[in-house]
Amino acid sequence: MDVRDLAPALVAFADLFTAVNKEVNGDAADVRVQVNASFKAGSFGIDLIATQHLLSQLKDIFSSTGASAIANAGGILGLIGMSASSGVGLVQLLRKLKGCKPVRIEQQGEIARVWITQTESVEVERNVIRIYRNSVVRNSLEKVVSPLEREGIDDFGIVMGGEKVLDIHAEEVPSFSAAVTDNGAEIISDTTSEKIMLQIESLTFKDGNKWRVHDGVAAFHASIEDSEFLAKIDAGERFGKGDVLLVDLRKVQSVDAGKLVTESIIVKVWEHREPLQQSLL
Repeated sequence: MDVRDLAPALVAFADLFTAVNKEVNGDAADVRVQVNASFKAGSFGIDLIATQHLLSQLKDIFSSTGASAIANAGGILGLIGMSASSGVGLVQLLRKLKGCKPVRIEQQGEIARVWITQTESVEVERNVIRIYRNSVVRNSLEKVVSPLEREGIDDFGIVMGGEKVLDIHAEEVPSFSAAVTDNGAEIISDTTSEKIMLQIESLTFKDGNKWRVHDGVAAFHASIEDSEFLAKIDAGERFGKGDVLLVDLRKVQSVDAGKLVTESIIVKVWEHREPLQQSLL
């Protein structure tokens, strides 16, 4: 590997650990990294000098210095997903998401459930979500794997004690883009009401757009996830203002940027009825 590709990746690796430590430990812990490197490529001398220069800059970054530390270097490795004993760390979460945003993230104490799709989810530590949402962490991780974008560099791996604990392939680079994240909203409640009646106020047939409906109390916009119902729309079934739907309605309440937000999702449409008729009596 050309030293001009290696050096920025090493700096980014140091920045990654520093940012994770800052996010998780704040000022409660200091960390230090120690690197024993053996470079056997043709540019051995240049690589060694670059590494020595980096070590002089990173000497205060990666070792726990007190009992008050929340996560030591091993714990930080686990959160990132670069440890043999780690569960689902940041790297594994990003691999599962494959460059997409989570459908939603539900916080449950020290555990968070990340929904990859509407039916697939994974549990991670709360701190994994914190570093997932940290822009410095994400940018640093993106730079760590950036050499894989170079022609002829196919794999990025980490070996500990002779065991390979991480192996990232060139085709996976888009999964580690720092540009893809969720909006940071914290889920407060997630409830589903079964077979309630909604009246259509306005509707659109463009993919991803929401219908405006009324539940007898208030009007609101709702997205539709029922694939069978959407297939009927695509097949030409007619809908109009005033029509009534009998549905299972999911409401997700969250806090986003200090504001309370409620999202409504129609997960199942049981029945489509004509507009309600006013009694003549």
